[in-house]
Amino acid sequence: MNARGFSFHMGHTCRVLSVLSLTLCLHSFAKSQDYWVILDPPTTRDLHKVDFIDSLKGWAAGDSGIILMTSDGGSNWSVQPVPVEFNIIDLKILDERFGWAIAQQYPSDTSSEYGTRILRTTNGGTEWLQWGSFSEFWHALEFADSANGVLGGDQGRLLWTSDAGVTWTEAVVDSPEFGMWPVRNIDFYSSKYGLATGGQYDITGQVWRTTDGGKFWTWDRVATEPVFATHFFDSLNIICVGGDLDYGAGMVRTTDFGLNWVYTYLGIWGQASGVDFRTASEGWAPLGFAGTYMYSLDTGHTWTSIFTPDSSGVFDVVFTDSSTGYIVGTGGTILKYVGPPTAVAEEKTLAPDGQALLRNYPNPFNPATTIHYRVEEKGLVRLVIYDITGRVVRELKREVQDPGGYQLTFDGSELSSGVYICRVYITPVGGRILQQRSIKMLLMR
Repeated sequence: MNARGFSFHMGHTCRVLSVLSLTLCLHSFAKSQDYWVILDPPTTRDLHKVDFIDSLKGWAAGDSGIILMTSDGGSNWSVQPVPVEFNIIDLKILDERFGWAIAQQYPSDTSSEYGTRILRTTNGGTEWLQWGSFSEFWHALEFADSANGVLGGDQGRLLWTSDAGVTWTEAVVDSPEFGMWPVRNIDFYSSKYGLATGGQYDITGQVWRTTDGGKFWTWDRVATEPVFATHFFDSLNIICVGGDLDYGAGMVRTTDFGLNWVYTYLGIWGQASGVDFRTASEGWAPLGFAGTYMYSLDTGHTWTSIFTPDSSGVFDVVFTDSSTGYIVGTGGTILKYVGPPTAVAEEKTLAPDGQALLRNYPNPFNPATTIHYRVEEKGLVRLVIYDITGRVVRELKREVQDPGGYQLTFDGSELSSGVYICRVYITPVGGRILQQRSIKMLLMR
């Protein structure tokens, strides 16, 4: 079963507080960023959701009714027939046969149709049928099995079904007059215990809690910004992530299945719209239109953001195991985590990549940021700043340096807002091949 649904999983990046902790984080993470590769799907439409049933077979869905399917780990994708052209905002694949999706259309000058359509497949997407039509807006769904499911929408409303969505019954929500904000996501730890998350920008982030499979819910205000995604470490320990582009990413954590929550402002630009963990301690969360994702190496206590390989916006993430994961985003972006190389390959690539561990904080910045890098072998170090067109803006360093960790400040006071590239070149003493690494930095006025 999928790691994000009703699976009974125990758990499938780092806001650094000091130069030392940043260096340790970078050393642990040096390889992970290189494992994300860009796939080539047959669409340029934005993709909002991704779901896999194993490391090879999965689906991605997004704008204008696009649903893609792969059975070979993303090497090839086929477009599945969908009866509507509404934007698909949620996708839940139960197994090789059963799947559901929510398609949503707001009123516009070009279309008189609006509302929500529930889509269902019983043959792995060979055929998707319209399985329900609502004039209201519903944003999230979850299914425990082929019959039992939950639907969440505007004004804190939640519905449940026991007949595969043929009929829906209004769930009871404790004190609904105080929780009248949109439900954006639903995740269950078991068939009975689940959480719904949501809220409203600049007003509130909320979590709804059920212990009876979705018939009765209690709610709690847990943050000042919406909460979008959930990860269960076990039945008691859970994190939820969210935020918005103005205020930035945030996280809430509970150690008692939602009876009490602790909110943490992460100080990271972007809104965390999904979250999943590659290992028990390493997690990833896409940050929407910021063109970044954040990762954690310590079960979500601290996080660090980095740009995606092509700076595309990203919205959803799923790991099928510790060596395979997928992220989807704008313009048909699909990224795949391909796992660490073999021991032989690792030995060959560790030295080149390890020469120049590179990171800056804060990012975005205004007007200055501190750049950290690490030299593994004595050599000539050049650190150069380029603008997005490739023009050299400034050379910050050119000298021979011994092994160790270093930092310096880049002041962009005289530069305009935009993306800048920081690249470090190291030529080891003895004339061995030059090593290099680059990062993107965002200057925001």
